[in-house]
Amino acid sequence: MPLEGAAFSYRHSMVSMTEMSTQYEVGMINQDFVSESTQLDHIQMFGHGVFETMRVFEWDIPLLYYHMRRVNEHSKKIYIQTDSRDLRERIHNFLSSIRQTHSGSGILRLSVMSSGTLGGYRIDKTSEPTYTISYRTLPAEFLNMPSNGIKMRVCDYRLPSNPVLSGMKHLNRLDQILARAEWDDQFDDGIMLDQNELVVETTFGNIFFLSSSGWVTPLINQCGIEGVMRSLLIKKIMPALSESVAIRKVKLYEIKNCSEWFVCNAVRGIMPVSSLFPDLSWTIGEKTKKLRRELSNLYPCYI
Repeated sequence: MPLEGAAFSYRHSMVSMTEMSTQYEVGMINQDFVSESTQLDHIQMFGHGVFETMRVFEWDIPLLYYHMRRVNEHSKKIYIQTDSRDLRERIHNFLSSIRQTHSGSGILRLSVMSSGTLGGYRIDKTSEPTYTISYRTLPAEFLNMPSNGIKMRVCDYRLPSNPVLSGMKHLNRLDQILARAEWDDQFDDGIMLDQNELVVETTFGNIFFLSSSGWVTPLINQCGIEGVMRSLLIKKIMPALSESVAIRKVKLYEIKNCSEWFVCNAVRGIMPVSSLFPDLSWTIGEKTKKLRRELSNLYPCYI
């Protein structure tokens, strides 16, 4: 009988006796004591790492190239060295090992974390990273997304500015957690603004809206995540359809006054918006439908 989830953890770590003296000697993960100091990584203490959430379809990851490019680029920015070929091999071996017990349509999460500390906040830039790979069958709610669009609100929480980490999908997701805690099940997602009241993203995706001069997506240069699906739409899907897209600062009133808009991410694809609390509504626009068809033609998992 298929299990609900699976996870492997990979570690390659060499620690000298000098370095060992600066590390904790014992700790607890959940209810289990651990005595190996290298198990108490920066990930558990400081969130030092990045992650990717990938759609799996018939045991293939359609956007693997884009995920690998991003995880390698962002890892290096925070002094974690990765290798694309090695990561691909780990993912391939992991999926091969669970084929007999799981459905081939699901969500795979890859986390790449620092495993080297020299005490306090000082890191060992030469240490090999720690990897975790986990998988779950595609949840029913992903397959049953409302056919008439998703319901949105504007989050009260404001994203802080951090140009160095802007665009990066690092492991510290407190901003999204605090924003998502503002509602229960009344809405599907929420728009996140920055300290200057500019639109940045939603709690789980990027935004595109149709203006009088073409598609627009918010500039991600002070905060927010540059999503894999966002990049795919900008660089491949929209050019294929001769659709222009502007990347610029966006005010909330522009979205409120637009003719159609959607939220996107690498797991769910393009999600048209039907309403914005308290009193705005949209029908799914023809240009959004056109983008969804093109995406589905290239990648059938995004139906």
